[in-house]
Amino acid sequence: MVISIDWWIAELKRLGAKDVDQYERKLRSFRSNERKIFELIAEARAAKLFLTNGVGVTMQDRPDLRLDFNGEIIYAEVKHQHEKEIDRRDEARMAAAGPYEFVQIGNVFDDEQQHGWQGMCATAIKKESQYVEGSPNILVFVNHSNSIDLHLRSAVNEFDDAVRKGGAGSPLRKLGGMMMIGINQSVRYNPNNVEFGYTFYALKTINPYFVELINQGQIA
Repeated sequence: MVISIDWWIAELKRLGAKDVDQYERKLRSFRSNERKIFELIAEARAAKLFLTNGVGVTMQDRPDLRLDFNGEIIYAEVKHQHEKEIDRRDEARMAAAGPYEFVQIGNVFDDEQQHGWQGMCATAIKKESQYVEGSPNILVFVNHSNSIDLHLRSAVNEFDDAVRKGGAGSPLRKLGGMMMIGINQSVRYNPNNVEFGYTFYALKTINPYFVELINQGQIA
């Protein structure tokens, strides 16, 4: 893979992101690790989506993004999802299939011993320390795997089950929603590749106008 750090930094600055220099330093500190840079570019991809939809963005660490929407601050932690081995095997099986032959795809369980939505829920739980107390928080998945492209809602439901079991004092209630920038477009009247799911027990509800705005977004 070829990744242009210069292009992404210039794009963030052009769109008006703040504190881009510290993000650039973080990227360049991994200059010899192309896979890590690819993961970190997910933060820039998410930032670009927000910026192009009129949301102010400050690049930071723990959590990754500080969003300014109509005077309200929302914090976003970003998680990159790599293409999975099952995606490559599925592609090979589909290429070898005959006309009108059905091929089962997207079964990550055999490789990971958990379903895709369970893995996403586990990530949301693991990231708890990144969510800011007393503020609205979202978790953004920047996805490159066909196997989990439709799993966001199930992941949110699984997360809500974990919060309910934790009770009213669960620190997981800091998370107000999960969002996915997918690799496939919807086929609605306004095609896009962004999906958002509210968590049910959040202490700080995500502004519905923010969600409506982002759901109109699309990024290549």
